[in-house]
Amino acid sequence: MKVLLLAESASDFSRVLESCNAEIHRLTERQALGVDLTAYDAYCVLGTGKRMDPRIRQVLEAEAAGGKHLFAEAVGSLRGIYSGNPTDTTRRRLIYVEPRDGNGIPGLTTGDLLDDQANSAMNPWYQVPDYKPLLVYKTQIIAHDHLNASAEEILQGGSSGLWMLGESIMMTSFRLRNYNKARFAPRESWEKLIRFVAAWITGSQPAYLPEPTVRYGAPFAAESFDACRRRSIEAGIGWLKRYLVDEGRCGVAEGLRHNVDPDGNQARTDVIRSDCSGETAGALKMYARLYGDETARQYAENLDGFVFGPMQVKGGLFDGMIRWTDDAWEVCYQDDVARCILSGLYECLFMGKDTHFGDICRALDFLVRTTAQDGCRVPRTDSPGMDENSFKALAAAEHGCHSAHYNAYYHAALLLAYKHGGNPTYLEVGRKGLETLMALYPDTVREQSETEEMCRLVLPLAALYDVTGEASHREMLYRVVKDLETHKHPSGGYREWDTGYKASFSRESSGECSLLTENGDPVADLLYSTNWLPVGFAYAYHVTRDEWFRMLWREVVGFCMSAQVFSEDPDTNGSWCRAFDMERRVAYGCPHDVGWAAYASESGWTNAEILMGMMLPDILENGNSNVS
Repeated sequence: MKVLLLAESASDFSRVLESCNAEIHRLTERQALGVDLTAYDAYCVLGTGKRMDPRIRQVLEAEAAGGKHLFAEAVGSLRGIYSGNPTDTTRRRLIYVEPRDGNGIPGLTTGDLLDDQANSAMNPWYQVPDYKPLLVYKTQIIAHDHLNASAEEILQGGSSGLWMLGESIMMTSFRLRNYNKARFAPRESWEKLIRFVAAWITGSQPAYLPEPTVRYGAPFAAESFDACRRRSIEAGIGWLKRYLVDEGRCGVAEGLRHNVDPDGNQARTDVIRSDCSGETAGALKMYARLYGDETARQYAENLDGFVFGPMQVKGGLFDGMIRWTDDAWEVCYQDDVARCILSGLYECLFMGKDTHFGDICRALDFLVRTTAQDGCRVPRTDSPGMDENSFKALAAAEHGCHSAHYNAYYHAALLLAYKHGGNPTYLEVGRKGLETLMALYPDTVREQSETEEMCRLVLPLAALYDVTGEASHREMLYRVVKDLETHKHPSGGYREWDTGYKASFSRESSGECSLLTENGDPVADLLYSTNWLPVGFAYAYHVTRDEWFRMLWREVVGFCMSAQVFSEDPDTNGSWCRAFDMERRVAYGCPHDVGWAAYASESGWTNAEILMGMMLPDILENGNSNVS
């Protein structure tokens, strides 16, 4: 078979076609104008933009009318189909529909979800009589990988993604050609589709499918756990260093957005956050301490200078307040502040250096002054419009926000600061706050999921037991971790779960969204849940000396190593994505979140927290780097 491939350049899909048992001639449109197009048996048009040259289109449509196969990718006008301009597909999902004649894509069933990341699609204005849909775009699809709906329900209100016109024309509204570079997911579903399309064009199955551009899991599994762990740490630290701004003197960039464009380029987010900067400093400090990296030590000092310099208010009513970001200059979230300063408290307690302890106490004093009587604070404060009366009202309020997401790490920071400096106010507020949360547990105020609330409580409860030694506080720690273990996956990660779907963002599809679509889905959240556990389990083992916690630490670290991104692209190599499908063992999850969806990678929340958790046992054991 002789196939004309019209494309301006090679791509993932063109290479697949070239591996088929067919004679593939790849030409640009300009080159094709001087060629007898009727001499070909089939046609594939890739990447020409919105319109095809009318001189070529006329011939190809005539050949297709005679029965030859014509595949067209993202062509806005062809044989009765006329489409609008390209629109963003980031928060739309493709759903497979089995055609009534049964001649569909082998291995796919009606309702299967296929995500094309941050693509663009040209939606047809209308359909023609012999239109047969195969993939349909819909918005606000709350499902992990399959939508339980009939073909009729899926088609209602959907827009065209992939379709047939009669038996001889197949079209897409979206850009397919670099599906591998763009990390279309789930991979196995897309490979079934790619095989189907390639065979439809060429009459034969492809002999080649491209290797993934990213792989998940350290490529040194034959080595010992500690050797793998060190290499994983080195890769992660290397990633963090690449996101420093002026070597840390102006903080660290937030990381990677979830958007992966049709050619595989992932967008960065260059917002400078205090929490990410403080957490990154912590990872770099531990790395410098354990492995003697003086550059990492200097970068960490630069980050501390940034956090406790321009990002902390000095003097006046708001003395000690740590700003949220370089943009949200007047906003203060106590959870973000806590994560920002916890790394400094680890340094004070376990690395023999307390240079910034005074600055840490100033930050905590500001938070304490705005904390309610039950030891919990409102989710955030915005300084414009606040005065002395505002402070008094916050402190006199009976209740703050009863959420581990917003308050538990604040309590942990108070308790560790008490452990180092002995301020009884810190113990009183930290203890009262955690006891308030545990009196409501498991029905605390949830943001993402019940799993998140459990994960967020492990470190704070371990710190509470550490400073009080009370049996009731030990029981709280064990209660939460035992509950959490009911959601553990054999991989070592933890399923998102939300009894009653009570979390603010649970089963949402607009704004900020949980990864949770149905309880039991095999998805781990490395932005809001599982990422906190390496630090939490390490500290729980430190204070209880219970081997169970060390086993849990080892297993969750093993999971994190298996979920780490390795790639030729330095922007992603060594990082972690937010969502990880623990069955498929790839990054994949509900893509709706407005800024932090499945492929997002936060320098602080995700990467630095996981790295600190990997190293913390060594730090707690006074530099012994052979914990196993």
